[in-house]
This record gives sequence, structure tokens and C-alpha cells, in this order.
Amino acid sequence: MNAGLFLMRMKFPLYILIVSSFFTYSKNIYSQEKILEVGEVLVYEVYYGFIKLGKVDFSVTDTYTEDNKKYYTAIAKIKSYEGVPFVELNYIFSTVMNLDKKEINTTKFYSTEFKKKSITNIIYDFDYTGGEILIEKETDGNIELESKVTIPENKKYQDGLSLFYNARMQSFENKNYNIPVFINEKDSYVKYSFNLLPDEITIDKFDYDVAVVKIAGSAGFTGVFGLTGEFAAFLSADEYRIPIKAQFNVLIGSVTLELIEYKRKNWVAPRFTN
Repeated sequence: MNAGLFLMRMKFPLYILIVSSFFTYSKNIYSQEKILEVGEVLVYEVYYGFIKLGKVDFSVTDTYTEDNKKYYTAIAKIKSYEGVPFVELNYIFSTVMNLDKKEINTTKFYSTEFKKKSITNIIYDFDYTGGEILIEKETDGNIELESKVTIPENKKYQDGLSLFYNARMQSFENKNYNIPVFINEKDSYVKYSFNLLPDEITIDKFDYDVAVVKIAGSAGFTGVFGLTGEFAAFLSADEYRIPIKAQFNVLIGSVTLELIEYKRKNWVAPRFTN
């Protein structure tokens, strides 16, 4: 039977459901491909109340294909401002991510912490074929840790940086997510879900209210500066899903990240309309 004739003979509601699902799936894939763009730079200022603590820069730096798999590399820089009491942060994180349909998985993660008198480097190498994570930690050239951690069968991990991109990739479906995370040499998780009803957020960067969708969740690990527990973020309500603003719990309480600079081709923050 001709495929078109077969579809038309189906019960009408079922036909509509299948066609609708097809176009929704196609739209999501198209949008997800726009999340990872080499050259994207997003810069956030970090606030504690009205006190400016520092900056966080995210950059997608490269993409390549290997063994028919597509990979992206990204870098994040976290640095506190000079003279801020009780806060002294200077980190560079780098991740290599494998794009697999509607999500990404970490294949390598690098962390460098700069202190006044020392530099500490950490490397996680995720060998999913061999079923283990290779860990190396050194300070000023002195090896502090070399170990291996077994990866449970069929499990794929995020690191603290790749989560930034993976959550954006998954933000086109109103689902609850429980994401495996490997951080601090431990197996952990982050849980989150999305409210896809358009909302509005106001920040200094734009002279109008930006249309956003909300992500809310909870981190089961402790990250930089004691980041843990509940968090919320607001992503642009378009196919780019640019994070506009976020709140996190850290050692000193709740801090806010707000977009202050960006470099992104053809992107204009969507205007909220009633």
C-alpha cells in the first residue's frame, strides 16, 4: 500500500499524533544542534546580594569527529575579584564532550586551580569501552593521586562543566532528569526539571524583559566554593537556550550569576510579550 494512503486511512487522532510527534522531534533536534556553537562565549558576573564577587566565562572552543563520533571542547574560567573578603578563587576547567543524539557525555575533564604559591591539576579520562575512569592529580609537578574507578555498565557521566551544556540540550522536554556526575573523584548526581511555559527575567544587559524558561534542581555533590543543594536558572526561550540568570547555594549563602557579555552568531535575546 502507498505510504501516504496508509497514513490517511489511519484513525485521524492517531495520524495527527504521529505527525505532531515527528515535527516536535525534528524541531528539538534542530534546536539542540544550535546549543553547541564553536566560538560561543558567555560571561557572567557573580553577586552575593549587592556585592560583586567575580566572573565566570564559558567558551566553546573546538569540534572534531573521531571514529564517526562528534566531539566538542569547552572551557570555563572562574576568578574572584581582587580585594573581596573571604573569597579567593582562580580556576580553569576544560571538558571534552561526545555529542550523542539528545545529550552529551564527558570523555575528558581537566581542572587547574591557581593559588598564591601553588598550582593543582586534575585530569579525569573516561574510558567507557574499558569501563574505567583514569584519575591523576598533581600539585606543582608532584603526583598526589593516580587511580582508577570502575564505570558501571552502560553508565555515562557529566562533569561540572559539561552539565552547563547538557542541561541546555535537554531543556526542550518537560521531564525530570537524574544525571550521573563524576566530581571530586566520586560518583554523584544532579537532578533537574524544566518549566517550559515562557516567563520573564530582567537584567542590566538588556533594556527589555527577556523571555525565558526555568530549570530547577538539586546537586548531590559539593562543587567550587561549596556549591551544592538546590539551584534555579533561567534560559532564553528560544532555540539557543542561553542561560540569562541563575541562583546557587554556596558556602556564604545564595549567589546570583547574571549574563553581562556574550559572543554568539545571530543571537538576540528574545523579548517577553504577554
